[in-house]
Parts: sequence; C-alpha cells; structure tokens
Amino acid sequence: MWIQVGGEAANTEVVFPSIPSEYRFPDCATDPEIKVVRHLQPGRNGLELSCSQPFWKQSVAVELEIYADVVTVESNIRRDTVISADQLRLSRMNTASLHQGYFDTVDAVAGTLSRRTLRQGTPITPDMLDQPDLVERGQPLTIRLNRPGIQIEMKGEALNDGHLGEGIRVRNVQSGAIVFAEVIGDGLVQVR
Repeated sequence: MWIQVGGEAANTEVVFPSIPSEYRFPDCATDPEIKVVRHLQPGRNGLELSCSQPFWKQSVAVELEIYADVVTVESNIRRDTVISADQLRLSRMNTASLHQGYFDTVDAVAGTLSRRTLRQGTPITPDMLDQPDLVERGQPLTIRLNRPGIQIEMKGEALNDGHLGEGIRVRNVQSGAIVFAEVIGDGLVQVR
C-alpha cells in the first residue's frame, strides 16, 4: 500500500511495506488519531494509529520516499579521472537511501576527480569525489601577496601538489624563501 503526497509530479510517497493491499483497518466511529513515533525522516518510520470508539490501537511501519533529480553516472568512469558533463545525467531517484548526500546539478560534479571507479547508473555522492590538482610539485607558478592597499606577485615553484583552496609549500624563486600559500587558481597561489 502506498500514498502519493502532492499531484502527479509529487516528490514524496508514503509506503506501508508491512500492510497487504487487501488489509482494512478496524471501523472507527470518530476520526482515527495518528501519532508519529519519532520525527519523520526519509526511510523507515513508525506511526501509531488509534481510535477512541470503539477503542483500538495499532502500530504501523511506513517508508517515506522522497524523490529528486540526482546526478548519476551515464557511462563508466575510471578512478582518478576528471569527470566531464557528458559522463553524467540527472535521474529521478528515491533519496531516502542516499545517506552520504547527493548532487542535484551536473555542474556541481563536472570537473571533479573520481576517487574510485564509478559504474553506470551510480548516484554520485560527495565522498566519491576530489578536487583535481591545479598545481603539481615542481611546477612554476605565481605567488601573490595581498595586503591592504598593495598586491605583489612573484615567481615561485610548487613544493607540493595542490587543489583549489588547499594550502601548499612554495619556494620564492628569487629569494629562495619557502612560504605556505593557498591554491587560488591554475598555477596561482596566495600567501595567507
């Protein structure tokens, strides 16, 4: 037995997995009282139905299914591959089992790096992705220093690989000084 909440394009369904479709609740002269056992959440929940006249009480398990457009894999993606938009698609799925989270736009995933091999049809979760490195160890780069009223740029060399927002060690080519800087672009770091 299931109940669709909303119109034809509803996003939520309530399924009663433990109740056969032919089952009928006992008669009740008043409106039955419905009590939620715990705060409703996607997945399995408990309800308590009761009637005051004639008195009866029944516990019922319900599945709350919430549907959304989820980014899934269109074609297999190998580990450590930069993911392109044409390898992805939006699929309408029940998100109740996606406990690790999910993405609802292809743009949020395109350009990221796969942490493992991803098979066709797999919903993409944040733990499957890394940001690609914008800086590689030994790469020449620009070191930027921003202070109120002044911006200085100098040539440097990366001493570590790094992705956007990551802090890495870099060497100032002119002075030889080693500083810690944040990757802010392709071949560009900024001293904190």
